[in-house]
Amino acid sequence: MLVYKMEVKQPIHRDNWEGLHHVSLVAKGKYGVFVAVVESRRSLKDTKRIIVGNLFHVINIKFVKLGVLGTLAVIEASRSAGIKLMIGGMVETRLAMGFASHYWIRFFQYILANCNM
Repeated sequence: MLVYKMEVKQPIHRDNWEGLHHVSLVAKGKYGVFVAVVESRRSLKDTKRIIVGNLFHVINIKFVKLGVLGTLAVIEASRSAGIKLMIGGMVETRLAMGFASHYWIRFFQYILANCNM
């Protein structure tokens, strides 16, 4: 397994879907870099919007924001559409991230580990 240290910032306001999509297209097309949606995806409805519009290549999931059932719904929708998944957390406890880590190996291609581990 390869581990890369990287810091991801969302350079455009989370409600600017058109601008975020443009950044995603340029990053992948010109530089071969996949762009993960972090702050813009706040619900299953947002996930479906991303899938239908083919807006991003990777979806970041935070268990604390969606809860277990919401997270599982987003995982199912994303995987069905062939979108890669990133798991992340910032202020989660070790217990919450421990719970989330059980899903890393099976469902997630990327880990954004900027939290207690």
